Amino acid sequence: MRSLFSGDVISIERYSSMKEFPVDIEFYLEAIHFAGLSLDKEKTRHLLERLAKSDKNILILGETGTGKDVLARKIHAWSERKEGPFVAINCASIPADLFEAELFGFSKGAFTGAYQEKAGLLEMAEKGTAFLDEIGELPFSLQAKLLRVIENRTFRRLGEVRERYCQARFIFATNKDLKTAVKTGQFRQDLYYRLSPVQIHLDPLRFHLNLLPRLIHSIIEKENRSQGFNKKISAEALQKLMTYAFPGNIRELINILERAMLLSEDDLIRAEDIQFDNNFFQENGLRNLSADRLRVVLEACRWNKTEAARKIGTSRRHLYRLLQKYNLDCLI
Repeated sequence: MRSLFSGDVISIERYSSMKEFPVDIEFYLEAIHFAGLSLDKEKTRHLLERLAKSDKNILILGETGTGKDVLARKIHAWSERKEGPFVAINCASIPADLFEAELFGFSKGAFTGAYQEKAGLLEMAEKGTAFLDEIGELPFSLQAKLLRVIENRTFRRLGEVRERYCQARFIFATNKDLKTAVKTGQFRQDLYYRLSPVQIHLDPLRFHLNLLPRLIHSIIEKENRSQGFNKKISAEALQKLMTYAFPGNIRELINILERAMLLSEDDLIRAEDIQFDNNFFQENGLRNLSADRLRVVLEACRWNKTEAARKIGTSRRHLYRLLQKYNLDCLI
């Protein structure tokens, strides 16, 4: 069981009629359920593996934090393309004026500063999977060019006239209502219908609060194994979690539990260790954070400052101040 959530703009890894399948994903139990259908874990996995092996484009819909990127990676791992690269592209994080160059690449001299040629992300995907996350944020001016790639499987680098062939399989994801975006003219209708013959809908966590206790215990067990802890959660802390709506979904739940486990003073996670609002935590929890507890966090994160700051819900700048305060900055 792994947490694969990433905030990177780009990451590259190795390893007819539109049908809609409503899906709820229970990542940390390795169970995927089709909402409203009595399908067990193995039947559901088999259905998704069939989709993975079909080599058709897939569109994954769901709120932020529901695990769209996790499912995309799973589909890639189950597909015949698993030996190829998995190229993840966050459409919301690339400036519009750079997007075409990043996606398609460019030739030397194509624009000011293009001192050498550069392959685009579609080329880097080779015969693997190109995952375009937040596809709803793709600038309208570029939607026609992406449509052309999907339809013809060809593209041109900026500054070139030679056609290049796109060999990658596409997986798309968004937290936007694309049907509404089509109606308001923000998203091309022809592109919407080309994105996928299959849509997978990921439910928000609040739709399945009955799964929370199992998810919570599973995440805690995973973190115990990973960090060498022996943490348990109190009934009060569990009840506090059960009354929360989790706007950040599974990703938020994971962050809350990881932070609570790192900062709890002993092997019991209490209600006061569960903090939902990072600002509240920064103003109150960090004020009383001891040097020993901060060191535990840093060691658990292998002294990665960015990860440590995320775990305790603060900025890197604030973390630096804490390191200086406790004379820990010399250890990094």
